[in-house]
Amino acid sequence: MDIAQLRKEIDSLDSKIVELLNERAKIVLKIGEIKKQNRAQVYVPNREREVYLRITSQNKGPLTNDCLMAVYRELMAGSLVLEKAIK
Repeated sequence: MDIAQLRKEIDSLDSKIVELLNERAKIVLKIGEIKKQNRAQVYVPNREREVYLRITSQNKGPLTNDCLMAVYRELMAGSLVLEKAIK
């Protein structure tokens, strides 16, 4: 394989990642609506810790746990903004 072909594979994976991230965000919006109806707290630190533990325990590399946690930190920050916007 050459670099061009490998980059096409990356582009294809990036498209799938974007699609999956937006599917995740749609679920976040549903959770936000339920929290709003129940007047529940938007930010739940325990849930954030659960996510970090789950992703790091599933990580088989080559990305480090720190790298994945940084990605998820940004993802969850964006999700929190979506949930707060519902209020």
